Amino acid sequence: MAGASARYAYVSDDGSTYSIKMDISNALAAGNTPDSTSPGIRHGYHPRYVLASHPTTGAERKIYIGDATNDIFVGPGTSTIALVDFGSTPSVTTTYNIRSRVGEKRYNQ
Repeated sequence: MAGASARYAYVSDDGSTYSIKMDISNALAAGNTPDSTSPGIRHGYHPRYVLASHPTTGAERKIYIGDATNDIFVGPGTSTIALVDFGSTPSVTTTYNIRSRVGEKRYNQ
């Protein structure tokens, strides 16, 4: 189950800024910037993200990273991210382990 969503800035590897829809709690945890004015991400673009796993259940979550210079994406010294765990009642913040960082991919249209 996801929380409420909004649009956030995504700075592509091509230097352009696009707007992508994200879960608000994930976007805040990743330090992404709200953006409702930029165009939507282009067809064929797959945003960069980190894959984080729950410390006890192992459930994985994909967290989009709006800026390639973000410490969460760059990596050294950053191996966890605090995310809202919607699987518990009431929802609580849980420290997820970052398992991988995946760069942006662009496919032919």
